[in-house]
Amino acid sequence: MNTIKLKIPQSMDSVGRIISIVRRAKIDVKRLELVSLDSLYELEIYVEGAADEVQWLVAKLDKLPEVLEIKLMPIITATAIVHR
Repeated sequence: MNTIKLKIPQSMDSVGRIISIVRRAKIDVKRLELVSLDSLYELEIYVEGAADEVQWLVAKLDKLPEVLEIKLMPIITATAIVHR
């Protein structure tokens, strides 16, 4: 699973454009969080899918003029095995 973090101007039009691009990607959106700051929205999209599809989505979002900052962060899950 990966997290895509975006900073965009505080506009619902911008959010709508981002959502329409996310819908075209061949990934599963697990969670989407939108936080309003002073004059910005911080958007976190938790996605699951093939690495090339996630990279495609990040590249598409990065080309939008309203995207001020974008980060892709992998979520590393740990599995504990206990032997007795």
